[in-house]
Amino acid sequence: MFNLFPRSKWLRQEQDFAARMSALGPTRIFVTGATGFVGGAVAAALVGTPHFKQMLFLVRAKSAAEGAQRVRQSIARFSSSEVPPHVSESQIVVGDLNDPRAFLDARLDQVSHVIHGAAITSLANRQDIWAVNVDATLRLAERFSGVSSLRRFVYVGAAMACGVARGPLVTEALRLPVERAHLAPYTASKACAENQLRECFPDLPLVAVRPSMVIGHSWLGCKPSARNFWVLKVISELNRFVCPPSAYLDIVPVDYCARIIVELTLKKSLSFSAYHVSAGQQSSTMVAELLQAFQGLGGKGKVQAYMRVAEADLMNMALSLGERHAAQQKAGEAPHYEPFNTRLLCKALRLYGRFSRLNYVFDQQRVLGEGLQPAPSFLDYINLCDHSIRNLSLKSQMACDFE
Repeated sequence: MFNLFPRSKWLRQEQDFAARMSALGPTRIFVTGATGFVGGAVAAALVGTPHFKQMLFLVRAKSAAEGAQRVRQSIARFSSSEVPPHVSESQIVVGDLNDPRAFLDARLDQVSHVIHGAAITSLANRQDIWAVNVDATLRLAERFSGVSSLRRFVYVGAAMACGVARGPLVTEALRLPVERAHLAPYTASKACAENQLRECFPDLPLVAVRPSMVIGHSWLGCKPSARNFWVLKVISELNRFVCPPSAYLDIVPVDYCARIIVELTLKKSLSFSAYHVSAGQQSSTMVAELLQAFQGLGGKGKVQAYMRVAEADLMNMALSLGERHAAQQKAGEAPHYEPFNTRLLCKALRLYGRFSRLNYVFDQQRVLGEGLQPAPSFLDYINLCDHSIRNLSLKSQMACDFE
């Protein structure tokens, strides 16, 4: 049904990555979002390289000591080592992305590379999404537009910022739509920010990286975060959804995403100013393959055939799942059950359903053209994701996407 991707192969790739990073000249990298999912993985990818000790991290904290502790804890999620990496207080720029005073720090004048990964990625329709994802991003770019030592400003965008009706294979066209072309405020804000960065700061050495759906870690599963995975798990359990089984899902693990971001940040020269970080045509997964893999993990025998349903049926599906889990808990079959918000679940299923019906695969030829590695298939590490969240209630998993 699916093959396990050998951890030894990925460890070799990590070692090769570390060797390439060590061969590069001196850098001072400034990272925002290091306490988040992708940003934390980016920081973790640089641990052990000559660049790490000189890195600076923007962190919300009461003090540099607290900020260093937050970064250490974030990086530790992406390691199997019991010893957390050393992050010194001198590496911390205390501040909030939404606070212009955070960018007054004189140390930023010596930065050579910026990786801007901080953003509100919540599925909830938060009022501060535009203030953080757009306005604060532009203030950050303005701060670095006058830094003479800056060699690259990497903006971590989103592949889904391409909007709707783009065709089955989405290429990295520079101009992203912002008017009435998005399924969620998050993707609209990412498109707006990237477009305005190009328009307002034409001399900024900008490179936009646009990850597709980031789920799990290629050998830690969902230990760092259950983000997005729980939705797929729910769909597999119900064996019902709004998209056809032939629809593709473009999924990458967070460690792969982080390594590509770092490589594109530090590579001496690049051919383009926008790149997808995606599974692409080579490694994207069909919904039918995904459901078959989940059934194999559950050790199920013959199951009811997948049925495509209307969006109006999603609330009843969410309610039936809640009733099923409550009955399993009562029977002692679901020890980690907690009552969850069925309306919130329905909202998530509706949103993911609309994204899945787009049937997008994001072209990764630019990344491959730079000589970088292709992504693994999600099916290669789906078992690790499933195993790593078995002691988490669905309510706890949902919190990863609705913070």
